[in-house]
Formats: sequence, C-alpha cells, structure tokens
Amino acid sequence: MASLVTPTSTASTAAAQPRLWWHGCVNWLLASPTSQPDDIHNEFLQQRTNKTKTLAVAVLASLLIASLAAALTGATWAYAWVLAELVLGSTRIYLMMKASARAKADGPSAASGTPVWVGLLSVILISAGCYQCVASGQLPLVLSAGVGLANLIGGIASRNAGTPRYGILMICILTLPFAVATMLSPIPFLFIVGLQTPVYTAGMIFLLLENHKILLNLHQTERNNRQMAHHDLLTGLPNRALNRKLFSELLDGPWPEAASPSAAKLTVFCVDLDNFKGVNDRLGHAAGDAVLVAVADRLRASVREADVVCRVGGDEFVILLPDITDTEAADIARRITARVAEPFEFAPAARVGASIGLATAPQDGMTADELLSAADRAMYEAKRRGKGSFVIHTRGVEEVTEVVPLVPTVKAPALAD
Repeated sequence: MASLVTPTSTASTAAAQPRLWWHGCVNWLLASPTSQPDDIHNEFLQQRTNKTKTLAVAVLASLLIASLAAALTGATWAYAWVLAELVLGSTRIYLMMKASARAKADGPSAASGTPVWVGLLSVILISAGCYQCVASGQLPLVLSAGVGLANLIGGIASRNAGTPRYGILMICILTLPFAVATMLSPIPFLFIVGLQTPVYTAGMIFLLLENHKILLNLHQTERNNRQMAHHDLLTGLPNRALNRKLFSELLDGPWPEAASPSAAKLTVFCVDLDNFKGVNDRLGHAAGDAVLVAVADRLRASVREADVVCRVGGDEFVILLPDITDTEAADIARRITARVAEPFEFAPAARVGASIGLATAPQDGMTADELLSAADRAMYEAKRRGKGSFVIHTRGVEEVTEVVPLVPTVKAPALAD
C-alpha cells in the first residue's frame, strides 16, 4: 500500500533539510583536519571568539581600503563598498562580542553559523572590492589593495589557527581574484604580482597549518597535565584532588527539604578493599595493580551514569552519588559488595571484598569533610562487623547492614556518633 504524506509533513521535512545542510557546513568548516577531543575543539572556538581586537583591526583595514578607493576613483562601486563595509564590519564585531559574552556566561559551546557566514560574506566583499581596485588601473590603489590584503590574511591566519579549514577558505577567497586581476591588468609588469600571489597564498596556508599543529600540541599537553594532576595514573579514576573539587560542585546549589527523608542531595560511599594486602603479599604488586584496575572497572559498572568513582588511596575509593534515595543507595552498595567479591579470571586466587560506609547530605553533614568523616566511620564499622558489608551512617538510629558471604561476619551494636 502506498504511503500517505501530508502537506504539513512534506513542508517540515523540506524545512529541516536546509537546516541540516547549514549546520553541517558550519561544523565542517570549524572542525580540525585531525581528530581531537571535544573539550579542545571548544577551547579553539572560544579562543577564536575572544579575538575581538584582531577582528576590529581587520574591519578598520578593509574600511580604509574602501575609503581610499572612493577618494581616488569617486566611483559608485567604491562608495557602495564603504557603506557595505560599515554594515558588515559592525555586524561582525557585534556578533563576536555577543558570542564572547555568551561563552563567558555559559561556557564554550558549538559555534553559531551566523558569524561564520557573515565572515565569509565580508571577505567576498573585500575580494570583489580589491578586484575593482586593480581594474581601476590606478597604481597607488592597486598597491594599497595588495598591502591591505596582506594585512588581512595575516590576521586571518592568527585568528583561525584553531579552525584552519575556515581560515584557508577565507585566504583563498581574498587572494585568488586579486591574482587574476593583476595578471589581466594592462599595467606593465603587474602580472608579476599575480604570479607571486599564489606562492604567498600557499605560504600563508602552510603557516596557518603549522600554527594549528603547535596550538593543538599545546592544548593536548595542557590537557594531559590536567589529566595527570586530577586522575589516578593506574586506574584512570579521579584522584583525591579532583574528588574535593567534585565535592564542592555537587554540594553547591539548593538543598532538598529537610522534611523529606527520601530527598538526598548527595550520598557518599567510602569503599575499602578487604584482604587486598594479602593479594600483594602472596601474588606480588603486579597482580595487586591488576586487581585495583579490575575493581575500578567493577565499581564504574555498578553505579549510575551520574555517579563519580574516585580513588583516594592505595585500596581506598570514594563514590559520589548525587540525587539518590536511601533505597537506591543501598541497592548500589549491595551490588558493589557482590560484584567486587567475584573471582578474577586473571588471578582466581586473588579474592577481595569491599567494606562500604554510607553518609548522606544533608542528614550526615553539610560539607565534604563532615560527609567523608561520617562515611569513614561507617566503613570502619562495616569492617568491624566482619567485612564484606556496608553500613549506613545515621544519628541516633540503628544502621542498616547488608553482608556479602565473602568472609564470616559478626553482628555488632549500632554505630554511635
């Protein structure tokens, strides 16, 4: 049976195609020739947005060329060029200042297509104006156009080191029509300039690509340094320093109603491995490191996507679980103790367990130190009860304990504050 397509659906599909094409072109133009992480790409876009002064100088330079053309020729096209430069130049500066303010407020994000297309329209206008300058036959105007283009290309190579495709397209739009105009000009020997222009263009493109490589290496080195400073080298988990930073971010903001016992802004797990020292002593540190890596993977697989697993010591882990109920937290703790207690394929003799202490904000504390202290006390109570268990820290109420049959456990009295 033939499918039925309503006029409304056809119109919406047709309207969606240009939008996809529009954004696809912008994304391609601003993308790097080589693959790079999203955070570095966003930093490149942010740096390009911050170069408002460079853009202002470029707008003034192009406006100066147009004004000289109007003064020397008195032609209609020259006055129209001046007017168009005023409109497009002020529009570009306004859009860049707006994008810079938005990036400062909301952080780096995908670039809007409007400044990209306005920029291309601006260089097309300049290229057409410089072509007319050469066609006018006035040597001072030709020289002014050539010098102006060289200055503009240098600014483009600087501003677009992070977006080389866009920069290369703008450089080609500016130089190639000028080269054609000089080679066709009747002015004696001016064709030599036209022959040199492609060489100059190629040199600026190579310089732009080299600057891109240097900038990319700098950002990758900085990113690696941040990774090393904030992450555990063995497991790749956030370390103690990043843990404190994440704590502050998660605790910042509105707190749940105190009258709502199920509302937990943040639950903290202090996880300590049981019998890990025996693994190191019997099987060696290489096996111990492999166990830690495997446990880190098991912890990540046992929590939610929004939760953060950190390694803060040798066999100590801290897990941050935002916006979670007591029941959900207990289920995750139960899953962790069961999962960690499973044997390891690479070392069946390396059997470890997990003792977990749970603390919840705001019931057990309002700061990172208070929550970690409460969770740590609960974790030591779990170890005292026989290991392989978890204890929920409470004040004046008996703790809930779940025991995994890794090792025998002994029921202990309630944990006192």
